[in-house]
Amino acid sequence: MALFRTLRRSWRGCPAWWVRACLVAAPALVGCVAATAQALISPVLIEFKPKQKIATIRVALSDKATRPMRLQAQLLSWRQDAHGAAITQPSDDLVVTPRIADIKPGSQQVLRLALRGSLPADTEMAYRLVLEDIEDGPTIDAGGGAAVNFRMAYDLPVLVAPRGPVVGALRWRGCPTTTPRAANGSCVQLVNAGNRRVKVQALTLAGDGWRKSIDLGEGVAVLAGDEREWSVGELASGPVRSVLVRMVGGEELQAEPAGS
Repeated sequence: MALFRTLRRSWRGCPAWWVRACLVAAPALVGCVAATAQALISPVLIEFKPKQKIATIRVALSDKATRPMRLQAQLLSWRQDAHGAAITQPSDDLVVTPRIADIKPGSQQVLRLALRGSLPADTEMAYRLVLEDIEDGPTIDAGGGAAVNFRMAYDLPVLVAPRGPVVGALRWRGCPTTTPRAANGSCVQLVNAGNRRVKVQALTLAGDGWRKSIDLGEGVAVLAGDEREWSVGELASGPVRSVLVRMVGGEELQAEPAGS
């Protein structure tokens, strides 16, 4: 029996360097399996500026790679749920060429993304470009007659700037009553009502005579038109009255109550 697994290299925190992936195939395997392909992809975040129609992505395969790559490109529209998980589906808003690229060790390939139709829109559009190596990867004996076949997939964000001015607008509200802990006010949602993504580093909630801060570490991205939800612990001192948002970079914005 053959089991197929795909490793996706995400954009979060991933710089444009030589990627050497190390996978744990199954609990029965000790250590990790180094991927046979070393690929440099640049850029790892594709951003269309206003009036830009074409973007390029360069994929280079190290001369130390043990086998060639056959990359198949797929474009997906991208939204987020309240917990930040990606919601994607195939899209033809942009044209990707070539769709399939063969890359030998020591060589490189340039891929092009081109806007189609009337894009860009009034709101920043978000996509994922998935580059999957459809050549069979290394097969590892997982025991019990099973084999694990690894394939590499590189998952890159594509963001198309809005055609008009950037508008920042943040709203907040309590979580729906169906959300656990919503009844005691310990869950809040931040809605990005602007036309461009934001990256939030911290929230400061305040009520009658109390304040509570939520540190989000290196920052959490919220796409335009989407929302994020955080459970913040018991707020016995009373309901939230205001939410101050600190962006990565230090800018602070006062979120307005939703519906105001």
